[in-house]
Amino acid sequence: MLKDDLLSFLNRETKDFEWDNPSTSFTASKLSELFNVKRNTVSHYLNQLVQEDKVIKINTRPVYFLSKFVFEQTFFTVNKSIYDSLQELKESQLETEINPCPDLFDELIGSKDSLYKAIEQIKTSIFYPDGGLPIMINGPTGVGKSYIANLIYRYSIEKGILAEDAPFISFNCAQYANNPELLSSSLFGYVKGAFTGADSMKAGLLDAADGGILFLDEVHRLNEEGQEKLFSFLDQGVFRRMGENEGSHQAKVRFIFATTENLEKSFLSTFLRRIPIRVIIPSLNDRSEKEKKQLAYMFLINESRKFSLPLRISSRALDVIIKHHYSGNIGDFKNTIKYITASSYMKNREKEEISIKLHDLPDSILEDTIRFADQKYRQNNDILIFPTSTLDQLYESSLSRFQQIKKTYDNILDSYDRSQIKQQDMTVFEQQVFSEILALFDKLIFDTSKENTSVMMEITTVNVQEIIRYLENAYNVKFNGNSVYAMAHFLYYKGNTEIHWTDKQEVIITDLTSFVDENCKMEQQLAKQFVHLLESKLDVKLYKMDEIFLTFYLRSMTIERTNNKVKAVILAHGYATASSIANVANRLLHKNVFEAFDMPIDVSVGEIASRVLNYIESNDVSKGLILLVDMGSLKDIYSQFKKEVNGPVAIINNVSTQMALFLGDMLGKNLYIEEMIERLQDASKTEYSIIYPEVNKEKVIVTTCLTGMGTAIQIQKLLEASIPEELDIKVLAHDYNRLKEHGTSEAIFQMYQVLSIVGTADPGLPLVDYISLEDLISGQGEAKLRKIFKPFLNEDCIQVINNNLIRNFSLERVIESITILDTEKILTHVEAFLHQLEVQLNKRLTNDKKLALYVHMSCLVERLIRQAPIETYTNIEEFEQCQKEMIYSIKEAFSVIENIYNVKINIAEIGYIYDYLIAEPTDSSEF
Repeated sequence: MLKDDLLSFLNRETKDFEWDNPSTSFTASKLSELFNVKRNTVSHYLNQLVQEDKVIKINTRPVYFLSKFVFEQTFFTVNKSIYDSLQELKESQLETEINPCPDLFDELIGSKDSLYKAIEQIKTSIFYPDGGLPIMINGPTGVGKSYIANLIYRYSIEKGILAEDAPFISFNCAQYANNPELLSSSLFGYVKGAFTGADSMKAGLLDAADGGILFLDEVHRLNEEGQEKLFSFLDQGVFRRMGENEGSHQAKVRFIFATTENLEKSFLSTFLRRIPIRVIIPSLNDRSEKEKKQLAYMFLINESRKFSLPLRISSRALDVIIKHHYSGNIGDFKNTIKYITASSYMKNREKEEISIKLHDLPDSILEDTIRFADQKYRQNNDILIFPTSTLDQLYESSLSRFQQIKKTYDNILDSYDRSQIKQQDMTVFEQQVFSEILALFDKLIFDTSKENTSVMMEITTVNVQEIIRYLENAYNVKFNGNSVYAMAHFLYYKGNTEIHWTDKQEVIITDLTSFVDENCKMEQQLAKQFVHLLESKLDVKLYKMDEIFLTFYLRSMTIERTNNKVKAVILAHGYATASSIANVANRLLHKNVFEAFDMPIDVSVGEIASRVLNYIESNDVSKGLILLVDMGSLKDIYSQFKKEVNGPVAIINNVSTQMALFLGDMLGKNLYIEEMIERLQDASKTEYSIIYPEVNKEKVIVTTCLTGMGTAIQIQKLLEASIPEELDIKVLAHDYNRLKEHGTSEAIFQMYQVLSIVGTADPGLPLVDYISLEDLISGQGEAKLRKIFKPFLNEDCIQVINNNLIRNFSLERVIESITILDTEKILTHVEAFLHQLEVQLNKRLTNDKKLALYVHMSCLVERLIRQAPIETYTNIEEFEQCQKEMIYSIKEAFSVIENIYNVKINIAEIGYIYDYLIAEPTDSSEF
């Protein structure tokens, strides 16, 4: 296997390694030549060997790989597998000699971060003269209080504070919480006869811990009497056993107390005063993501060692495990990883490695994938953990490139500081910065094998490419071809991590920012816009030093200016109107020509102008700016920003995709803005034609109403409920006045095969059958329906429709469908109106007119209640003059309803009642 062959080769060659002149045989490039395989394949296996702690990797240019076993046999022992330089590898020998054993507290994850203050307090307690100081460790269950107590004991022995055989006594006060006397006897001991069953003297925990440490866990369970006895011992170093009335005993004991409770609420103030060192251990939720990841790595390494198998976990699974809330803190975290590992092992016991993917996680943890689904993408590599892996290896491999970035930043700041002290030429400083940037990009790019690139790298690259294209178009510049790849790698490895600077570095960054402001204006503007666009696209956070670094990188590229062009923006109201037009035009033109601003319908002119002004400030519009707008109101925006522009601005109304394409084509020809507007004006003539289907027209029944669309739509619904869907006969509501005015030339007759018109008034169309609503209600329309449907429906279907009509078109059902009024009451009131009207007119109304008026009057009353009467009527003034008696009669009859519903009828509504009264009676012979 190639991997084993590579290791064998390094085993042979490493003994001849020369520090001052390393051979290229130790590089991936040379090895790929020797073994006749691709460089990326060699790099992949070499990095695996580094992870397995079998090979040392030196991140110089080029990168060197050495056999760790042979190196330690030939030169000296190393404490890790990855080094930034040969110098660091050499210096590690000196470190090993000076500090052969690291500080025990370095074993604690978070020793330099969340636990830094706690460790400083602990060391203060340990090294305090004359027996040290008592320590109270406070924190929730499962944070590692007992582990820290044991670590204090081991550290005290290591530093010679305690003898090697010093005792460490651990006691949980909760065991005797319900028996204070037994708790006291356990701590202080007792004499014979102290209580029933005390047959002989017995030493307590203070005696047992003499010369060492007594760790009292859950010390809040100690009652007040026990606390008082204990603080007496803390003060004087002497105590009495239970049952003793005179004399005392001495013991030299260091105390470590631990509790999960609030100190002030759970202890006597006199007891707390004796404990000057109070250490707070944060919960797992309060630890940083870095520390949680290190804890996860440590637990996974332990599991790999227990099973004596490599363990492979996907980064997405690890991410979800780390983000889960563990009520039992670190202990719960550790047990969960144990369970996941054991479960994954049981599923595939025959495999040579344990594999943990998302689907291997418990449901309680998988639920978190929903909560974290909207978060930014993360690297999606598998992490391979061996029994020989170390925490430093696993975490350093993920941080090494970030550390390289940090080191480059440090070097830039040091160079600037030296240049200011020596007052040297700043061009020298800039060249030093350029060299640092190029060296960093070489490391970031050439040390990344293609196999290890992730989806996030691809996403970053695509977004950087889009942003650079935008900047090139907006600022009329040309970027170097390699800039996309270089910046994508930098952003991928930098991530969101914030670098913490020393006070001196903060001052240097402030001074360096001023230097950039004065000397790199164009590059700084580009960098600021780049950062702004990137943060909005990728949910990343870049900081001041990142912006400075990008500014210098852009300056190192010597960006070229290109010919300035007229810019174009599409502004339109609606959710995505402008964006849709711009997207289509840009795609068909094969370049990003148009910027799009989508505006809410109720947006003010000032808000629109503000967005255009932001665009002007971020783009060079000195050659001209064309605004394509959708409505006349947007033409007024120029007055809001005319003082801010340094070139001509053209605002063109009624934007369309065709207009955008025509203009976009001209923008690529470098025409003057005036010439483009003239050509656009000539081309923007509207051409139209109306085309109707010629064959296979759908069959339709049209519903209509004399007084408007509301009743027509309700009749449509009743008919739709009566005609089975499978018959493919549509029912459409249409305006009565349009039917009467345009007849069969109306568009609906061109689009459909109109079978009949159903409504409250006949629009009088020849060749089109009309069925009145009152005929449907009374049943007199059956014969006409048969005539309409017979050519294309069988008798059974016609009978089904007729039965449905009888059911759906009863007078009560129609009134219930077209109004919100109480059906029974309104029919009673309309009946009274009709009776009164017959009295006023001194004539009887036919049944068909009564049915029509029942429907019409019900709708009329509802309109008046809603205060939405019909206000217009044809020749209303002539009607009012010529039909005074009729108007009076209708008003008198309607007064019955006016009094009941507290409404008032107007002349227009009276006119429509009059129309019903004078309408020609239906010719029932047709039925």
